[in-house]
Amino acid sequence: MKRLIVTDSTSDLSNEIIDEFKILVLPVKLILDGKSYNDRVEIKIEDFYERYETFKTMSTSAVPYEEFALTYLQLTQKYEEIIFVLCSSQLSKTYENIVSVHNDFREKHECRIAVIDSLQCGMGLGHIVIEAARKMAKGDSFEDVVAAVNSMMTRVSTFMAVPTLKYLKKSKRITGLKAFMASALGIRPVLGIEEGRIMVKTKLMGKKKNLLLALIDTLKEDIGNTPVTMAISHAKEQIYVQSLVSTFSTTFKCRKIYVTYFGPSIGINTGPETMGVTYFKHLT
Repeated sequence: MKRLIVTDSTSDLSNEIIDEFKILVLPVKLILDGKSYNDRVEIKIEDFYERYETFKTMSTSAVPYEEFALTYLQLTQKYEEIIFVLCSSQLSKTYENIVSVHNDFREKHECRIAVIDSLQCGMGLGHIVIEAARKMAKGDSFEDVVAAVNSMMTRVSTFMAVPTLKYLKKSKRITGLKAFMASALGIRPVLGIEEGRIMVKTKLMGKKKNLLLALIDTLKEDIGNTPVTMAISHAKEQIYVQSLVSTFSTTFKCRKIYVTYFGPSIGINTGPETMGVTYFKHLT
């Protein structure tokens, strides 16, 4: 049986992960100074951050209906089961567009399909996609893979440390930001994703060279001794990555630590210095 897991490029999966688990990634659009690029296809993530400060206007756009329709018809002729696990519908119209395509063409094929709103973005989505691909590769049933996705959605936590408010001022996607910025003197926001939206989860005081290390106590309270899989995500700033990997691997019971870039879907809003940690707790 030919089966496939499909996600979009806001999942921030590295090429190594995509190749290992044979995941299909649909590129969202980056609109940079009025020019449209397919994310990570027509512009590489490293180039995006190297040129970050040169762009006068930046935005993202969902996987478009028109472009996806042909891909959908091709995939449904090739595969017998496809599970789409997509960026939160609160942050992107990709889910809405793919549901529309599926509804319009579902009678034209016999492929079994699930289209899932992950309520996540970045490696929060990435973790869910990896788990789905892992289950599918093991031969788990269609129903069991969908159930695993739904379970993972409740177990993923994201903390994004933002060193400066400069880039957040233009963002309209972050819940609670206006109230936070009214009293933001010397305070650094820590963002997360709750109920599909980017929200201010907590705050850090004063200047820190590495804000993620200041989150250790907060993470300890949540994780305790539970085994976890983690992802450390960075934008342009990479200097602290290896020390973070070492610190987290000795502080927590990490079964795996991925290192990935924050994609433009997050980086445009939070800036090139953002770093974050995303994890999920293992049930066994």
